[in-house]
Amino acid sequence: MVKAYILINVKGGTEYELFEQLLELEGLIEISLVWGLFDLILKISAKSTNELDKLISEKIRKFDSISSTMTMIIRED
Repeated sequence: MVKAYILINVKGGTEYELFEQLLELEGLIEISLVWGLFDLILKISAKSTNELDKLISEKIRKFDSISSTMTMIIRED
């Protein structure tokens, strides 16, 4: 199992709508609206890095309101 944080920047004024849409995301563990450099932070899980890649590229980045993302894979000990 692979877990990651996805930091998301959105186009102005769309963060609440995107938040609601992302609640249905497969593999979502946690989602937060934040103030600062990013607008949303997701914690997600996938079966493998390939599945994580597909989840990010095909499910998350498909939203027009997203202007950029940053992914941080969580190191499991």
